[in-house]
Amino acid sequence: MKRKAILIEASNVRGQDEIPGAEVDIENWANFLTSDLGGAWDDSDIVPLHKPAAARLIIELGVPKNSYCFVAFSGHGHNGSVLLNDSYDPFPIALLTPDSDRATVIVDACRGVEKINAYIINTKAAMLNASLNEAVLTKALGGRTTVFARDASLSYARIMSTIEHRARWDQALLLTQKGKVEMLACAQGQDSQEDPQAGGYYTSLLLQSAKIWNINTAGAGIHSTRHAHDYAASNLPPQQTPEYSPSWLAFPFAVKT
Repeated sequence: MKRKAILIEASNVRGQDEIPGAEVDIENWANFLTSDLGGAWDDSDIVPLHKPAAARLIIELGVPKNSYCFVAFSGHGHNGSVLLNDSYDPFPIALLTPDSDRATVIVDACRGVEKINAYIINTKAAMLNASLNEAVLTKALGGRTTVFARDASLSYARIMSTIEHRARWDQALLLTQKGKVEMLACAQGQDSQEDPQAGGYYTSLLLQSAKIWNINTAGAGIHSTRHAHDYAASNLPPQQTPEYSPSWLAFPFAVKT
């Protein structure tokens, strides 16, 4: 089954507070997806978009029906919409859903407030976030950058491992029901918080869930989108309540062979 990942960030929209963590999120997503743990996506499977025009995004979302599309947005949001670019035209979250039979849409953005409001987070969340700097996260996930993936010295064993992980991820996807999973970093009226160096709390915890699952799981297995969300939800500060729907549907998130 054909895959496509659309990674969208709008970290410095004119007239809004800059949120550098949004740009970090997209880099971390790319590193994760192309890692064996993330399913060994090819570079050609991934489309990064920085403050895209709505028309461009709509074109990218027009994927074949018999495919899987992963969409991640990090940036500003308000009242059920996100801000794609400096035009400040709200783009409804509902329109981020691609045309494919199977899709995951992750939105790490505020919902219902114009500005990011500072608040005191609990000690548990603070300790977690302190450990989620970019270097630690990338190493923990075993993410291979584009340069590493194209390194001529890449060993035969490594290449075979990547092929096996991609095949295992594809097999798991084919066993899922058709549908669209929506994962929102916070509930209506809440803020979605970030660390400027590590990225959004929700996104960072989703990625950390895969790392911890990989360490604690013996043998082959699949870590699903639902598993990742539940881990993030249990570790976010109480002021941020993420949402997952529909509850009965889940797709592969991370894989072990």
